[in-house]
Amino acid sequence: MPGKSIVAVDAINSIVNVLREVDVRPVRRAAESPFVLAFFSRDLPLAQHLVDLLYRGLREHDIPPAQVCGAFPLGAVNQPQRMQIAVVVAREDAGNAAEQQLAQELERAGVRVLVALVADAAMPPHLRHQWLPASVVTLPCGALGTLDDALASRSLVSSILGLKAVNELALARHLPAFRSTVSRSLIDETALANAVYSFGTGIAEIYPLADIPLNVADMMVLTKNQALMSYKIALAMGLTADFRQVMPQLAAVVGGAFLFRQAARGLIGLVPGFGLVPKVGVAFAGTYATGEAIHRWCAYGERVTGRALREMYDSAVVRGKTVARSLLGRYRKDRRTDIAAE
Repeated sequence: MPGKSIVAVDAINSIVNVLREVDVRPVRRAAESPFVLAFFSRDLPLAQHLVDLLYRGLREHDIPPAQVCGAFPLGAVNQPQRMQIAVVVAREDAGNAAEQQLAQELERAGVRVLVALVADAAMPPHLRHQWLPASVVTLPCGALGTLDDALASRSLVSSILGLKAVNELALARHLPAFRSTVSRSLIDETALANAVYSFGTGIAEIYPLADIPLNVADMMVLTKNQALMSYKIALAMGLTADFRQVMPQLAAVVGGAFLFRQAARGLIGLVPGFGLVPKVGVAFAGTYATGEAIHRWCAYGERVTGRALREMYDSAVVRGKTVARSLLGRYRKDRRTDIAAE
């Protein structure tokens, strides 16, 4: 077997071993949990069109069998206690007494309600108040009175995620329109979390005796976070939920865990108390570039080349250093405040 293949297999096995230490069962359960997202409207074709928009997106051909979203006429509310989210579709220029009554009834039943208002322009604040306590999203029409599908989809995705009534992994796994937004959010959140963690341990490394054990801990924590992020992206994209099957594939996507280990290589050997900004930049960049590579493969089957990985990594290092300087500035400000208070 060629040397590179041996290294790749060894790296893949190392990542799977690391992930075995993480209990992924709660993550898988959350992603696979069915939910009910119901659209109600007197204009049933319009409501069905909005439902169809949520089934369009990355890997839309690969959707788990659970039907979680549907369109219903205004008077067809049945067993609201089984419903997590209700979207009441209305038009700005229509009498909406029945829609308002339905929204209020659903709110009283404990259902999170989103009012999707089809309008020519953004709804004035004083008109939004009539829908309280429901949230309102405006779905703009074009010059000919037709719905702007792309904008409507983005607006619905953002507003439904904002309700926080259904786990975002479940929304993405079952509804392709959510997949890009959720995956990007996972990458950004994990890269930032790893940067913050690395910053915290970097501050502790000012004390020389703490340097070696903290660097070893960093390696494990960063690797676990990156591996779990990758698994979540796969779940969000509708791939198999069996992590023993999917993780070797994901590890191979980044060239035998090149980026999973990049952060660790950058952490070892740093002089205690120095190199804090580069260290945080490495933690952020290794995570971000890994997530980007995984996202592209899951979404498009694109295997990012080594050169492209390096370019993504180098670009992310710049962002990571900016994050590090921001964290350092806040830390110094807090320190000055604490010293002044003593």
